Amino acid sequence: MKPRIVRTHDILRYARDANPNEETLNGYLNYYFVTSSPDGRLPRIQLERGINATANVHGPDGVRRPVVALRSSPWKAGHATNPWYDEFDLNHGQVRYYGDHKATTPGSLGTTAGNKALIEAWPLFAATCIEDRLLAPPLLLFRSVTVERDGQALVKGHVEFCGVGIIQSLEHVVQQDENTGGSFPNLALDIAVVDASDRGDAFDMRWIDDRRNPDLDSLQANRYAPPSWSRWVRKGKHAFPQVQRSFIPSRTIS
Repeated sequence: MKPRIVRTHDILRYARDANPNEETLNGYLNYYFVTSSPDGRLPRIQLERGINATANVHGPDGVRRPVVALRSSPWKAGHATNPWYDEFDLNHGQVRYYGDHKATTPGSLGTTAGNKALIEAWPLFAATCIEDRLLAPPLLLFRSVTVERDGQALVKGHVEFCGVGIIQSLEHVVQQDENTGGSFPNLALDIAVVDASDRGDAFDMRWIDDRRNPDLDSLQANRYAPPSWSRWVRKGKHAFPQVQRSFIPSRTIS
């Protein structure tokens, strides 16, 4: 398999009917080229929701969820369909992301597919043993962006890749619906964005292919993982100061 590289801050074209064999689309990196398996046998990793979890894989060392793709849509924040205000601070490697429960969601917290996947993943991120952390699903972070094409501003169909995240904390919060004034329960996640500066902020998506391969155990499936992710797997929460993305401004020589 040839490397399929995506870098932090890359803008990707996201179109439902895109051909995954085409590297670019409308002048932008094709989202499905980056995220789809080269043989085309696996289901597409879609971004139709805020929280998009792939199906579990039964590997040699147990059941694992290969990946969870998180999408934030700032242009819809505060609307009935998207009442959450996510916060992205990539310069300090930090994202505050809210779950997918709404004021109109029936049932208790965790009944939505997205929140359920995050609740199931949290014990693996918080685990004290390597074997459990190996099973933790990488979080692919995206946020919708507006682009100019043919003299028009397009608010849909393009996303910015914001890196790979590790859940640092997960808490239950109460939020307020701005339209009705009513409150509703939800999840709030603090996510550490892993550092990939040693690779030019580049991520090799063969890593995700391997994690979706049931013939590989979780250690084998990490052969293309960023070194910072592998370091976190080995050391757990104590590794955050070394593996979290940070921005160091260049010095101006006078």
